[in-house]
Amino acid sequence: MARCYRNVWVALFCIESLLPNFSLLQWEKPKQPKHVEHCQLDNLQRIRTRRRTFSAALLANLLDVEPAFGKSDALTLPLDFERGAFLLRFEVQGSTFRGVADTGSPFLLVAACVGARRAAGRCSEYCSRYGCSRKEVGIASGLDDNIVVFAGGYAKAVWRSGNVQLGSGAFPNTVFGVLGETQSFGGNAGGPNFGLIRAAAEDSEIRPTFLSQTPYKIMSFELRNLSAPVLELAKSKEDRPRNENAAHLVDLRPLGAGVQYYSVAVQALLVDGVDILESQSKPTVAILDTGTTGLVLPKQLFFAFDTARRARAQEVGIKRSGNVEVQLAPLNLSLGRSNDGKGPVLKLRRGRIPELNAALDIVTPLSDDAGSVFLRAEMRDEELSTKVERPTVIFLGLGFFAGLRIEIDSKAGIVTFI
Repeated sequence: MARCYRNVWVALFCIESLLPNFSLLQWEKPKQPKHVEHCQLDNLQRIRTRRRTFSAALLANLLDVEPAFGKSDALTLPLDFERGAFLLRFEVQGSTFRGVADTGSPFLLVAACVGARRAAGRCSEYCSRYGCSRKEVGIASGLDDNIVVFAGGYAKAVWRSGNVQLGSGAFPNTVFGVLGETQSFGGNAGGPNFGLIRAAAEDSEIRPTFLSQTPYKIMSFELRNLSAPVLELAKSKEDRPRNENAAHLVDLRPLGAGVQYYSVAVQALLVDGVDILESQSKPTVAILDTGTTGLVLPKQLFFAFDTARRARAQEVGIKRSGNVEVQLAPLNLSLGRSNDGKGPVLKLRRGRIPELNAALDIVTPLSDDAGSVFLRAEMRDEELSTKVERPTVIFLGLGFFAGLRIEIDSKAGIVTFI
């Protein structure tokens, strides 16, 4: 059965060779919001050899918590598990769709049945499962067509505006993308992404994210009961005691990322008890990506994972090896000061999960075709012959979240694990 190995959105850009008269995006360092001081990745070269000290520098002070929200302010959305991902239902211009509830992607996307799928007569199967749209649905958004690039592939997108219904929430005049034929890199859940990243870099070429067109700043995946998984969206956070099993979010936009990924500082990445980050001179951050099934690593780290797993397998057998544990930077870590305290610990759940009838313990290397979350900035650096130190990025998927409640507060810049 196909599984969604990694579905995180990497970059949005116009490819001149495919679409004449389109220009490539230029990532610019965004201005910081006046009301929020997000975590920064500053002075990388100065502290590159001190991973734990660097983790401290990622953290920012908590903001005041807003009053509790009422039930009428929140959306509760049931999720369906399919092909390694959780899908949610929504409507665009009265038509029903299902998309991957993806914290690694920013846009609301639907698909049109075109190209090879239509030629092969497979529209009926695909459209009955995920829904299909006409390219001219809704009204013109005024935004140019372009190419959306994500880890599973790329596709031309037509940007339209229309009425979106998500649970009990109605969102008129919402910008969304209609995808043409997708050129796949492999490892895709099948349905388009329902992107849940809220903030993007200040760049007129980046299309509006779905959540930026809504009042919702708090997102919770309730996965403690996998027989009834739920996504909750709220305008503000409940007023309750602070949970120390939390971590600050790291804003990667100042380093060239096009969107504000839900990323966190990593202190250790243990494979059968061996920290495979010990030999890394660069800091490491993890993107919390519900569009990924298990764990995706850059090739160098994947080889380190495989080496550690094989060494342990010689002692205890293959089925008992390959246990992965990720230690995040603690919430109470002081800025600029080393601290040996442990933050949240996330473990990759092993084996088949009865409620899902699937296993989520999939570890894969990052595809070369998928590029980097810093793709545009890296291309710019190459043109200018400049060198910018950036962290190693890994992707934590559903296998780390199953059995937990994950609350992401994009306003305060905090993720909590319950």
